[in-house]
Amino acid sequence: MRIVKKIPWYKPMQMVWFLTMSVFSVAFFLIFFAVYFFRPKKDDKIISVNFEREFIDPEEVSLPHRVEPNWPATIETSSGKTSEARITSITHGSCFIACTMKLEIGEKFQLTIHLPDRSPLQLRADVIWSNLHLPVDKVVNQGMGIRFIEAGEDAICLINDTITQHAMDVQTEESIPSG
Repeated sequence: MRIVKKIPWYKPMQMVWFLTMSVFSVAFFLIFFAVYFFRPKKDDKIISVNFEREFIDPEEVSLPHRVEPNWPATIETSSGKTSEARITSITHGSCFIACTMKLEIGEKFQLTIHLPDRSPLQLRADVIWSNLHLPVDKVVNQGMGIRFIEAGEDAICLINDTITQHAMDVQTEESIPSG
């Protein structure tokens, strides 16, 4: 004969309470984790276009990650070949050059960037990737992605300043209502 043990009425209620509290505890932890670790950092400042720029501490304004300046440039390879190009997108350590000169991945070359209102900037660079092997109708801009190498601190500061100034000029142009 099998003996069935009777469970007191409060035991299932205790189990339900325990499971409910466990679920809420896990949910609270996950929400706390998401809010705390994915909150905006000090460097993630969002500045209103209407905000007066002269009241902003320049050290607190984060640099833009990428700008699209469309600057003219000249490429000169180690074999002496030269080609005109346009820098259509630039970051602090790399850029995209729209050009027709085919260079091998990893090939190093001299790049002269013709900056507006400044003297030309000469840098060493190497090719990271290229889409020049693709048909013209398959790409928007034919060219190559490059990274700056052997750039001195002055050149890096000049690039950063120019990128920041270009980004501020573009934001100013966008904030002016056209009438």
